[in-house]
Amino acid sequence: MTNNPTPVTVRRARLADVPQMISMLDAFARQNEILPRTEDDVYRTIREWAVAVTDTRVVGMGSLLVMWHDLAEVRSLVVHADFHGQGVGRRIVETLLAEARTLKIPRVFALTRKPGFFLKLGFDLTKIERLPRKVKRDCVFCPVFHACDEVALITHLNQPAPGKSAVPAAASRNGAMPE
Repeated sequence: MTNNPTPVTVRRARLADVPQMISMLDAFARQNEILPRTEDDVYRTIREWAVAVTDTRVVGMGSLLVMWHDLAEVRSLVVHADFHGQGVGRRIVETLLAEARTLKIPRVFALTRKPGFFLKLGFDLTKIERLPRKVKRDCVFCPVFHACDEVALITHLNQPAPGKSAVPAAASRNGAMPE
């Protein structure tokens, strides 16, 4: 854990962030921590990204890829080593999950070599075979597809707590779901 007093803000990525994002993504890809992302890909998907920033630089990021009407993926989650252990990654994931909730996407998954991080955030272990859209879209093209060492995790958003109704009492009385 690093004790870095620099304040960090998590927000939507902006076009001006892309050069720093690419530099950081390239560094993590060279270490085989994430799959490579091209500059073109980041520009085209800029609306999917959340970044953690200080006054002067991008120190973390992640993206939320919508796979289908009921499924999204947290991808390319990285945090600069100087900011590990400060909740930056958690805040990025929380921002992405909030976006999934806004879009009313009930399930969000991640593939990672660090499952403990996602387990602490309420994700559950799953099998990649339960994510056929991911396999068909991305995994089959991965050079290590048949020897994948990533762990699949999933979280179900907007699920009621055990013993609670999925429909709020006010909504069930008048038949309408609140927005």
